[in-house]
Amino acid sequence: MIEGLYTSVTGMSAFSNQLSVISDNVSNSETTSYKSNSVSFADMLNQSLTGTSGNSVGAGVEVQAITACWNQGSLSSTGTSTDLAINGSGFFILQNDEGVTYYTRNGGFEFDNAGTLVNSSGLAVQGYAIDESGNFGTLSDIVISYEPIPPSATSEMYTSVNLSSGLESGNTYSTTTSVYDSLGNEISLTITYTKSATENEWDWEASIPSTYGALTGDTSGTITFESDGSLSSGTDPVFTMSLTNGADDTQTITWDLYDESGTTNGYLTQYAGDSSINEQGQDGYASGNIYDVSITEDGVIVGAYTNGETQDLFQIALADFINYNGLKKTGSGLYQATADSGQAIVGIPGSGQFGSVTAESLEMSNVDMATQLANLITAQRAYQACARVFNVTSEVLETTVNLK
Repeated sequence: MIEGLYTSVTGMSAFSNQLSVISDNVSNSETTSYKSNSVSFADMLNQSLTGTSGNSVGAGVEVQAITACWNQGSLSSTGTSTDLAINGSGFFILQNDEGVTYYTRNGGFEFDNAGTLVNSSGLAVQGYAIDESGNFGTLSDIVISYEPIPPSATSEMYTSVNLSSGLESGNTYSTTTSVYDSLGNEISLTITYTKSATENEWDWEASIPSTYGALTGDTSGTITFESDGSLSSGTDPVFTMSLTNGADDTQTITWDLYDESGTTNGYLTQYAGDSSINEQGQDGYASGNIYDVSITEDGVIVGAYTNGETQDLFQIALADFINYNGLKKTGSGLYQATADSGQAIVGIPGSGQFGSVTAESLEMSNVDMATQLANLITAQRAYQACARVFNVTSEVLETTVNLK
């Protein structure tokens, strides 16, 4: 009979553990990226009364495992550009100063005073630096440089212009495009169109201010339009700026009018109506300083600069595992790989098995309060029942002891 006391104690111990797990889940219902846990029970080894396995009494219950529920938590918008949520599989990769690696779903990041992307504990987020050609470097800390980017000299320009078909011979129309030299100086390049006496034909001439130097090469020419207003076939003019302002002495700029086959790209037209410029652009820029960053769904950190340019700076890396339940919890939403979890599989968001990244958002806890409260009531009743069994068994033993 005394075994009944110990059996009921195992029940109270097991359900006490379940109450602790439920309490932990409820307490972390608002913790970013927290994954709720559940308790699995198993009966303890039986003792045989008759020597046969069919007639035996159990020795109680034990907690077999406490496992995490890895369901996706809902995403909450924060408005902070460095807050990230993983929508799908994967973990962010973090490292401390000693090179110890951690993994987390909590994407509450920020840049520290050294430009390193870190979590609230100061662990550095890992990713790949992206060079000007779009190539990835090795996995390393994500560190944004606040050094200004150097200027880039203009090598190609375009102007989208309609020249009025109704103008008389000798009428002119001018456009001015800002181009940049090797020092980042902004130079006005003006193209003046003059209506020719020949039908559907215009003469043009290009120039720059003499204070910067002289424009040579294809500085003038004639363009012809078809009867439908489109530009006749030809080749792109190439300007040469001979500069005297300390920049590179010679700089060539292609005026983009035709594709590789010599067919018009549609930038110049001659339709009825007023002469007008619709759009213009060129590929050069002055030096600039970074003033903002944004992060794409692919986890690319894009820098925005004061000169109007944007650059891909870093690619955030993600890690995935064969067995999530094998990860070791270290607190603060951090995990470490173990032999049970398997080695980390490293990749980039949106590729293969990895989820995408949502910026300005955080993943919320996946705790279902209704389920937890239902489990709480069940565990409470089970604990009370075990305690009642303990009490009844104690009373029976007391009656036995008092027999005369």
